[in-house]
Amino acid sequence: MSLNLKRDQVPPEQAENWVINLMDEENLTFNLFVPPIVLQKETYNILTRENENRIRIYLGLEPEKRDGKFVLCAYAVSAFLMGSGEVFRDYENPVYKLEKLNLNQSTKSSQAIENIRRYQKWRTGELDAENEYARFRKFIYPKAFLISKYELHEIFTMQNKDEAQISFGISKTMNTLIYPDVKEKRDVKDQMMVFDFTDPCPPACDKSSVYNSENDGSQ
Repeated sequence: MSLNLKRDQVPPEQAENWVINLMDEENLTFNLFVPPIVLQKETYNILTRENENRIRIYLGLEPEKRDGKFVLCAYAVSAFLMGSGEVFRDYENPVYKLEKLNLNQSTKSSQAIENIRRYQKWRTGELDAENEYARFRKFIYPKAFLISKYELHEIFTMQNKDEAQISFGISKTMNTLIYPDVKEKRDVKDQMMVFDFTDPCPPACDKSSVYNSENDGSQ
């Protein structure tokens, strides 16, 4: 029985898979403590403004650790559409720190930038280079998220909620590695020249193709 999903809603099984993948990374690359990250409706209304701007959320790290782990934090800014393309630019102010009670950090933007840069050093592996897996973080964790207005409109307007919590999961898909030569067996470090020219299906599928049919022909 298929669920009637809202626009941008993640199916429950997929969300569960993403959370499990993130839990797996806690033993490798994700050595962070994540306190509740909350976006309040009042903050949403301030950042989207009358012309319905998008919201971009930057990740940061607090200066102090907790129980030996780096502490994640998040900052929200308003992003506006630049020209007729799909390029969104950030407004520098206002900027809000997304704690349980959102904090206007517009007068402390230098502190926000410092925390964001600290996260980016963690992301590139500079902050704890002794971790042998740290160098892989930049392929897993983004700097920021540009949130679509549809999901926030659903939560704050359609469902009339006063706040939304932001958490994280990791999607894992199989990618192609295309080499310009053929070997029976490759060493794991043999990746000096390798390409990925593919768009996986889904989402890039020919839905009319007989090869893409889930019907096995027995009915």
